[in-house]
Amino acid sequence: MKEPSIMVILGLVFAAASPGGSAQLDHFSGYWINVDPEASGVTALEIGVTGLEVNVGAWGRCDPEECYWGSANSSIAYGPRIDSDLASEATALSAIWRSSFGETLMVILPSEPDQIRADVYTRFPDGSGRSAYAESFLFERREGDRCFQDLPDPQIELTGIESYTVSGKNFTRYNLAVANWNAYPPEIFEAAPDLPPCGLNPQSSRTWVEIRDQNGGRIYGFCALNHPMNLTGLWFSVEEGEGPPESAYMVMMDRRCERSLRSNEVSIDDLSTPTTSVEPTDSKAALPANLQAMMNFQMFFPL
Repeated sequence: MKEPSIMVILGLVFAAASPGGSAQLDHFSGYWINVDPEASGVTALEIGVTGLEVNVGAWGRCDPEECYWGSANSSIAYGPRIDSDLASEATALSAIWRSSFGETLMVILPSEPDQIRADVYTRFPDGSGRSAYAESFLFERREGDRCFQDLPDPQIELTGIESYTVSGKNFTRYNLAVANWNAYPPEIFEAAPDLPPCGLNPQSSRTWVEIRDQNGGRIYGFCALNHPMNLTGLWFSVEEGEGPPESAYMVMMDRRCERSLRSNEVSIDDLSTPTTSVEPTDSKAALPANLQAMMNFQMFFPL
């Protein structure tokens, strides 16, 4: 018998769910722990809400410590009607994790005032013969900040080189991306107004990123990244006439927990010729809008 797709399962789950429980979307936001400290399966959830966008991260029971699943491949909020105002009447969230051997669907529903229920459906479309199974867990909100002791070191790649002009000066921009960005929980990139500001920006993120050269010298920094996915858009620039570093690496600094992670080192000679050229101009608008916004406030002094 052919196995049903994950979306068919999702439809059946929501059809059976009670229509009575709705909540503001922000109710789902936060860090949640399993009410049973000895439970196997899912032990904690980190749910981030930005506008109507949702991101779900999860931890599972491992030995001797918890394992971070990473951010879900897909996270979606649902309302009771096609014209629902999700911000004020969200009824459920779904999150899907996919791997080479299995798929996990999680349906998250509001429960008590400070609790949520997560129904978890796991199947193995890898031909291994393992049975699909379902679990259900109850979570309570946990206030305060969490330090993550088992996060991996970032793995960076040099993804391209671009030339551009700002105020009559020519620059070469070297683009970097963290390949394992989804291994990091959104919480470590939340705004941290209680920590020292980044220049004139009092809402800088909890985790700052520095790009350094082969000798450990600071090349550039980012202090306002607000989601792990932003790690795929890192970069630094070198003015025309100045040679680039031989290699570069990055350091992620969790300021709240006073913990740093260092990446691998990448050779800048891997790409010696700019792959994209931006038309010269005296205006700062020569930069893409998202990069120009970064330039406006992301430079910061070394710690």
